[in-house]
Amino acid sequence: MYNQPSKRNCQNDIVCTQPVFDPNTNNNHPFLPSELIVEILLRLPARILLQFRCVCKLWKTLISDPNFAKKHFLISIADPSMSHHRLAYQDRSYPLKSLFENPSALAIPDRFKGLENDQNFILGSCNGFLCLYDPHPDQNKIIMYNPSIHLKSNSSPQVKPSPNWGMPCNGFGYDHVNDKYKVLAVVENGGDDINDEDVGELLTKIYTFGEDSWRTIQDLPHPPPIQMSGKYVSGTLNWVAHRWGYPTRYVIISFDLDKETYRDVLLPQNVPDADYMCIPSLCVLNDHLCLCFVNKTHLVVWSMEEYGVVESWTELINTPREKLTFLNPINTYSIIELLFISENGVVLLKVFSSSQFFLYNLNSGVLDHSFTSINGLYDPQIYRENLISPQ
Repeated sequence: MYNQPSKRNCQNDIVCTQPVFDPNTNNNHPFLPSELIVEILLRLPARILLQFRCVCKLWKTLISDPNFAKKHFLISIADPSMSHHRLAYQDRSYPLKSLFENPSALAIPDRFKGLENDQNFILGSCNGFLCLYDPHPDQNKIIMYNPSIHLKSNSSPQVKPSPNWGMPCNGFGYDHVNDKYKVLAVVENGGDDINDEDVGELLTKIYTFGEDSWRTIQDLPHPPPIQMSGKYVSGTLNWVAHRWGYPTRYVIISFDLDKETYRDVLLPQNVPDADYMCIPSLCVLNDHLCLCFVNKTHLVVWSMEEYGVVESWTELINTPREKLTFLNPINTYSIIELLFISENGVVLLKVFSSSQFFLYNLNSGVLDHSFTSINGLYDPQIYRENLISPQ
């Protein structure tokens, strides 16, 4: 199974043992040192490198090398462009760059390959991997999948005890301390027998990819979160939830993937609860946990610059609602989520009461474009392409 690359593991030089073009021959091809060729290849998108494996045996060996794949991933993280990013939902993905540069012409999606069916739910993304859940009663299992190279991990054991159980909450992320990927699932007994004392029972379970069983752990400290899928950042999973008591208060549930413990993270202190005109939501922008909501007059986004430090909440976006006409029909049950922010300040966002994406330019204050509705859109995920096997 793939382990997230660490700087220590990736210091090994990737060396191409012979030049692609031999300077001692009589041809007129320019000669590039092998080390320079490797550095160029490391900066290309993964899908181009997959095609380049056909150039020669030497390149195939190089590009297939796990050390090359790890170093390529680390370099792609530092790339501020959108060359390595894709938008995924259901069984397909779109190049993010084309959505930003030419939104009026929706690109033809790439279908996922190497899967047993096309009815999986995407529970989350982390380090270029997608966590997929197969809800079919005969399956009821979860896998880790790399859509760039069409490889998947071994399946988890069945997550729900029986078909009448539901999954109101989940999360997928990387435990960097133990070098493991984990998925958390809250399952609920949804039986319709009112005499069954176990109806409504909740179990919180965790699975570590590569192991052979689920473990039952402590339940979440608050009622099931508003957003079903937790947001991964800094070794934690995060959900917005209602805190017990009256009046209703919102709080962030933070789950430490290493210690497997919970804690509350407070929302920005100077935002009164009355300001929330729709359900507040979490997103991750530039590796920072962000809170997004709409009040009576503005779309507001706060960014936590230092994870877990309440004082580090910083207002990132405060845009008048009259500039965002698509916000007019929102209600208290709407969820607005920011999916991505480009280096030039254009934001991709979605209102979960519709099947539309919107591009909003923070610098000009202009709503650049609303995409044509995408049928069946559910919980889209942004992921970064890589060459690393999930096994």
